[in-house]
Amino acid sequence: MKYDIRLLTLAADTLLKTTTKPLHRRILENYRRHAMLEVSGRYHEIFTPEMTVEKPFYRVASPVGIVDLDGETAVKGFYQGLIDAGTTVMLLEHENIVVSDWGFASEALYKTFMTGEAATAAGHVVDDPKGKYIESRMLCMMWPYDEKGRMIGERVYPAATATIEKCDEEDFITLEKAQAVFDPLIAESRLTEVA
Repeated sequence: MKYDIRLLTLAADTLLKTTTKPLHRRILENYRRHAMLEVSGRYHEIFTPEMTVEKPFYRVASPVGIVDLDGETAVKGFYQGLIDAGTTVMLLEHENIVVSDWGFASEALYKTFMTGEAATAAGHVVDDPKGKYIESRMLCMMWPYDEKGRMIGERVYPAATATIEKCDEEDFITLEKAQAVFDPLIAESRLTEVA
């Protein structure tokens, strides 16, 4: 297969090899688990008390402007919208992460797997509405965390432009393929205790 969904967590996995401060480790581990749950369509599990504060706040830039999502219900609606649109499966390339006591910042090339119909709905012109596509877009994120290493929210700023390319059927990563890879990794993931 041309694409490896495990690249989603490569930057966090690499940084965890050298990160020793418990709070920073927990933030990276939390982000890693969060990413795998999100891409696997298991977003409800992100909202456990050990991972996320009671009232998360997301700010997401989009072609229509800035969208503020205040509270668990609004954020869950956002994730369900990704699943409904068929755009929840993504991987990252060239991600750079900086972690600190306040949380982390990241820049990466996001590759989102989508059908021709989803690509058209996202504003792309495609030659085959039944085909499989990959949207590529640079994205910067800042995620604040509390002193227990729980996510407070996300600030997500994608580049205004993206490219779209057709993907061979055998290289296309479906939700089911992502789940098959991530379900065992999620089951074995642990969060460092923070004093």
